[in-house]
Formats: sequence, structure tokens, C-alpha cells
Amino acid sequence: DAQAGREIANRVGCFGCHGPEGRAGVANPLSFKGYIPPWDGDDFEELVKNDQELKEWISNGKIQRLENSWVAQYFLKNQVIKMPGFRDLLTEDEISKITIFIRAIQKK
Repeated sequence: DAQAGREIANRVGCFGCHGPEGRAGVANPLSFKGYIPPWDGDDFEELVKNDQELKEWISNGKIQRLENSWVAQYFLKNQVIKMPGFRDLLTEDEISKITIFIRAIQKK
């Protein structure tokens, strides 16, 4: 499932923003940290508390927890590169496989 998740992430362009294998995000002016966080970076846990939030990010391009924060909203609305939602492009199974891949690279 992790390998399938990697292939799906590659197919839909995730590595274009999150870097090769999701491990080195690109610059993102006006975002909170100034870059798109890598999936195995130190700040990932601040942005994604659990697998449900990870799936929400992938599906909707945002999460409700941050939608409720005016500070987070300021950065999310002003950052140059915005996370797209993939709910219309990916099935729930494909989103789950990307989640499995992300969790697998965090363990390495």
C-alpha cells in the first residue's frame, strides 16, 4: 500500500510542492514558515495531528482545526502556493494509500 501511495502521490503531483518523495518542500512566500512542509519534517506534527486530519488535508486542501483559527487563516489565505483539494481526483482508497506512504517515510 505504501508503494501504491507513492505512485499515486507522484501521479497527482504532490512531489512538485512537497519535494522529492515528500521530503523537501519548496519555498512558499507569505506562508507561516516560508516553505511547504515536507512530510517527514519537524513541523509536520504541528500541521497534522492524526491520520484523519491528513486525509482531510489531502481531500479538501485544508483542515477544520485551522479553519477555526484567524491566525492560521491569515497565512493560509495569503500564502502564494495553496494546497489543492483532491477529493474530485482521488478515491478514499487512494487517499488512504497516500496516507500510508507518508506515515511509512516518517518511520525511516
